[in-house]
Amino acid sequence: MGLKLNIGSGFKRYEGFVNIDSDPLVKPDHVIELDDVNIKLPFDDNSVSEIKAEHILEHIGEGFIPLIVELYRVAEEGCVLDITVPHHLHEVYYGDPTHKRPITVNVMYHFDKKHCDHRLKTWNSESGLANKLGIDWEIIHFEYEFDPFYLPMLEDFFKRKEEGKVSPEEDFAIQRLMREATNVAQNTKIKMMANKE
Repeated sequence: MGLKLNIGSGFKRYEGFVNIDSDPLVKPDHVIELDDVNIKLPFDDNSVSEIKAEHILEHIGEGFIPLIVELYRVAEEGCVLDITVPHHLHEVYYGDPTHKRPITVNVMYHFDKKHCDHRLKTWNSESGLANKLGIDWEIIHFEYEFDPFYLPMLEDFFKRKEEGKVSPEEDFAIQRLMREATNVAQNTKIKMMANKE
């Protein structure tokens, strides 16, 4: 079992994880500027089995792609990158002046080789970023954490939908709400797995 990293740790601590942050005041194990376009983590290739990235990727500007590539370098086969970011349509995201980019599932699909290959084959219009960078972070799961204001309504909706008690019109209305309204989803959670074989 390889190392476990908690990048952009702040004051959050998880047992067995090495903490990395740019702020020495939070006393991380390693003080590293994660937004450095020339980032080089002090870990060997294929030495990390799990990475937590909780509320950090939205703070990364020009160093975003270099960081994703560097995390892939240190990741071993099957390493899980566990991401939590504020949903791009929630005031938690756009109300923080230190946020530099929205992180969405679609953004992260650009680092998933299977997705890039499918888009290239189907539409001949994908950047193929995973292929260009020589990385493959496969998205294995994503979900949303809902704002407490909407949570009771959505929990009721999902329960009734599972029971087959939702009309097509109501289903469409909820889908439209999720796509167009602000503050419905508060966080986006994405799990990605390093494919190296």
